[in-house]
Amino acid sequence: MLVRFIITTILLFSTLIHFGTTKTNSSFSPLISEPDSTVYQVDTDQSLVKWFIDIHNGIVLLKKGYLIINDDQIIQGEVNICMDSIINKDIDYELMRLTLQNTIRSDVFFDTENFPCSTFTIDHVSQKDNSEYIITGDLMVIGISKCLSFNANIVFEDDKLIAISDTIFIDRTDWGINSMSKTDAKSDKSFIVPDEFRIVVTLYATKISE
Repeated sequence: MLVRFIITTILLFSTLIHFGTTKTNSSFSPLISEPDSTVYQVDTDQSLVKWFIDIHNGIVLLKKGYLIINDDQIIQGEVNICMDSIINKDIDYELMRLTLQNTIRSDVFFDTENFPCSTFTIDHVSQKDNSEYIITGDLMVIGISKCLSFNANIVFEDDKLIAISDTIFIDRTDWGINSMSKTDAKSDKSFIVPDEFRIVVTLYATKISE
């Protein structure tokens, strides 16, 4: 059971993203193309990504990010996520968690020395109804960029922005991560790990310029 948990979670994060090694509140320096645009800096103390695979779940914290708003519409944005912030929420055994994290950081899986961060870059945001939006962008994983689209609820409150995504379904094989997949003929059938996992993103941001 311990081995299966470690394998499952490793593959989850291998597909999800390559993360940074420290959590900071450092801001980006976005290029504002619209004269009436406003920059919002992501609050990394409140923002996070929740992940779910099989019976396991946990969170990952954001490293930094920004959003550019024009007329209450997101026209540009980028978010980075930290590798060292991986937290499992359903396992209490400390040794298991430490073993898992050290394995994930190694060059066998994440190679965080060479791939310290992943980036989600927003390409387009369209409004569906009231506070409901469709966000489309590029998710960079292991040097491979794939388009990702999902629904989110976005609310503006004074100089704050709160965005909460619907459940996002991600197939790790889309990024060429086929180890222990049922679609990989080389996989040990005793250790098949689901190709698909789920994430929910909660984003808090604060206006920093106009």
